[in-house]
Amino acid sequence: MRDLLLKLQRGKITLENFKKVFYRHKNQRPISRDIVMYSYRVNQHDHINEHEIKRLEHSIGSLREHNEDVEVYLFCDNPNIFPVHFVAKYKVKLCPNTTYDQSMLNAWSIHRWYNLRRFSDINCNILYVDSDTIFNGDVKYLFETYTHHDLYGKEERGFRHCPITGSNKDIRFNLDLVDACIKAEGGNIPIHKYCIGVILMNHNIHREIVKNLRQLSEIMDGLKRKQLLNPIPNPRILDQYAMWIIWSRMGATNALFGVQDVTHGWIEPKHKEYFNPIVLHYTTRDEQKFVEANKEYSNLKRDVSKLGIDIDPHSMV
Repeated sequence: MRDLLLKLQRGKITLENFKKVFYRHKNQRPISRDIVMYSYRVNQHDHINEHEIKRLEHSIGSLREHNEDVEVYLFCDNPNIFPVHFVAKYKVKLCPNTTYDQSMLNAWSIHRWYNLRRFSDINCNILYVDSDTIFNGDVKYLFETYTHHDLYGKEERGFRHCPITGSNKDIRFNLDLVDACIKAEGGNIPIHKYCIGVILMNHNIHREIVKNLRQLSEIMDGLKRKQLLNPIPNPRILDQYAMWIIWSRMGATNALFGVQDVTHGWIEPKHKEYFNPIVLHYTTRDEQKFVEANKEYSNLKRDVSKLGIDIDPHSMV
């Protein structure tokens, strides 16, 4: 690569030829099998399930507009709720959720980690995405750009590296308390406080996560029984907190997606002038603002004030 850069600097190679060779070298990776993963647990309310199917149709449909070949897995405890065309039109592999304790905290979302068992014997990189996401570019860009670390994601809303402004007056203390609790629970290294809505797992780190699923169950049980100190005011993200502890214990290398590439909300400051992230994670909290600004997603419009307790009994994130 150094020789190639010198040739360009000295005018011995054209910029066009340099780009061809540069990107060929840049995109060489130890593990080239890439998988996009979704995970859903059927809700007791039919309107929630119907809305989730619409979200997934928009998300997977936008992904396929830019990439027809990447493997897409969709886990659900009842795959039959999805229309037949999900498999044929979007080339989706529908899989049942693996077994886990459905009485545990955050049971509505924690299945995503237990579903990683499906890939225990597979060498791959996995991009997990929630349904409230839209792809504005080829997902391969993320796989080929974010390669150095085991984990990439966006900082959870309100935490130290979140690009969204605003938080409570004791934020500095609260952030330090979370770090202290992670260390007290055996954390080994600093870890980003990831929002799990878009998380990239490289270098077969998913295999290590599977090996530590018992730890995840134990942490969630300890939080449920109030045997562990809980520094998280939002109960809907407790499984994220548990994963921060586990990743820190594992010593997983971690970094953030650039704010230009993946968002956490509609709309982040950097995107106000020109909006072109690879993945827009518009979030449940900002969904209706997103729908209002993008009429092509009008079928996601719903009465949040009326249905809020069904949508999210804890908070709107």
